[in-house]
Amino acid sequence: MPTPILQVRNLKKYFPIRAGLLRRVVAHVKAVDDVSFDVYDGSTLGLVGESGSGKTTVGRTILRLVEPTAGEILFEGKNIAHLKPSQMLEFRKEMQMIFQDPYGSLNPRMSVGEIIAEPLVVHTKMSPKEIEKRVYELLEVVGLRPEYARRYPHEFSGGQRQRIGIARALALQPKFIVADEPVSALDVSIQAQVINLMIDLQQKYGISFLFIAHDLAVVRHMSDYVAVMYLGKIMEYGNNAHIFDEPKHPYTQALLSAVPVPDPDYKRERIILQGEIPSPINPPKGCRFHTRCPYATEKCRTEEPPLRDIGGGHFVACHYA
Repeated sequence: MPTPILQVRNLKKYFPIRAGLLRRVVAHVKAVDDVSFDVYDGSTLGLVGESGSGKTTVGRTILRLVEPTAGEILFEGKNIAHLKPSQMLEFRKEMQMIFQDPYGSLNPRMSVGEIIAEPLVVHTKMSPKEIEKRVYELLEVVGLRPEYARRYPHEFSGGQRQRIGIARALALQPKFIVADEPVSALDVSIQAQVINLMIDLQQKYGISFLFIAHDLAVVRHMSDYVAVMYLGKIMEYGNNAHIFDEPKHPYTQALLSAVPVPDPDYKRERIILQGEIPSPINPPKGCRFHTRCPYATEKCRTEEPPLRDIGGGHFVACHYA
């Protein structure tokens, strides 16, 4: 079994809702509610689910861009969940993020060279000449020309901007990267290029990825392990074969039934989920998914199923899996 580089245990993130003249807390948005998983050294964990399931909040909380409400975040065995900002500095070099929006994540007032150099200026003692050389190397690594360092973000396409974002994430040679829907804003042809680039970089540098996405075809191509999230909780977790070939949770089965199959003669039964995701302010009692599950029973409505191992490291949060 490979070694986990990241272990997340009982992670919670509640956002307070304030109201009234005194701005008292009247409720909480339970964006992430008791999530646990491992990311193994040199591998990719795909985190999937509908919009609003809490995937992005998980990624940002792990990197402490958003402060966790409770739980443990163990990076190489060290709990970083409640470290002070000054203590987090040494871990910032090892943990980076590729953001979803290639337009909003790059500062339009900075040149591409300045954007990629910024982590090097903050975290290293490299000379300006060494930084310049490193920036040129990074641009070549992600398939861009070194002379692009003098240009500004508005001069590039979406795919090129995302490559710049990847170059910035790679600047400090991190061991772990959170990729938050890195291809969802790109054309399909560009998506393939960026995904293949990330796979090549992983093989070359041994980087571990938490790959957040809602496109299951991309996740299957990119990931070694997959966690399926719904309304702040993990419904199913396992390796690629477990999730894509033997899905046990009704929610996972419904998600997979919506994935197009490149065979006009193949007929797949489409599972249509009724209704919308319930509010994370007041999630349903029992199983979170019971309000939309075609197989829900009284037990599902009253008793929350634990995330249990049904064999071979395949975990499912369902009473009847």
